[in-house]
Amino acid sequence: MWSIFKKPSFLTASFAAFLICCFPIKLHASTISSVGSPNVEKGRLTAEIRQGYSLDNEDDGQGGQDQRLRSRFHVDYGLTDYYAPRVVVSTDRRKGGSLEFDTLTFENRFQFLKQKTAPLDFGIRLGYSLRDGDKKPDRTYINLYERKDVGEWQFRANQLFSHDIGEDAGDGISAELRLQATYEISEKVELGLESFNDFGNLAEQSGYSSQQHSVGPVIKAGFGDGYGLETGYRTGISEGALDHSFRIFLSKTF
Repeated sequence: MWSIFKKPSFLTASFAAFLICCFPIKLHASTISSVGSPNVEKGRLTAEIRQGYSLDNEDDGQGGQDQRLRSRFHVDYGLTDYYAPRVVVSTDRRKGGSLEFDTLTFENRFQFLKQKTAPLDFGIRLGYSLRDGDKKPDRTYINLYERKDVGEWQFRANQLFSHDIGEDAGDGISAELRLQATYEISEKVELGLESFNDFGNLAEQSGYSSQQHSVGPVIKAGFGDGYGLETGYRTGISEGALDHSFRIFLSKTF
């Protein structure tokens, strides 16, 4: 499956040129989020640490997101080939502030379709996030995940739906769409493009410009004994999105 370097094709070169053109293009979906996979594997234990950093012009009303550092650590274990629980701890540091605990999330991942016997991989995640102190409300969510492999290409799509719970909770459901396409360019290295499209609360819509839409390149690499690295940059393409966002994830599978 992996080779040292595959012979570049016209499709590969065109895709790389597309990424270069898109790179300099405004992000507000969480800097520690990814376009996830539905895949579950029995006995697979994965630990991952994530760091995300955002920059934003304070004149556009998103000053609270400027120079903001978010971190996340999670552990995931496949109890069966179709179910894996996950625990997530998130922290946050605003510009000029100190590091603070943000949320504790309990998540259940279910994979219902596998490409071996179905057209694509498909799964659902059910989760509940407990927020610290005055950072209420809590949040519950249901997310849908799809993955399709075509040769060296891998396509992912996520549809996310969440609802606030408890103190200070509002009405309505929030929705988000994430898309990603990656191409295997060398041994254990994938280059791709992704978009995050956060529509906000569906009961309080006020147009595209106030929503959070962003796009940018992503690089994934595997190395050593079960280690994985993912890094990416996104820039906003709507007024409500952050100007710049950077992330780096490091994982270890046992």
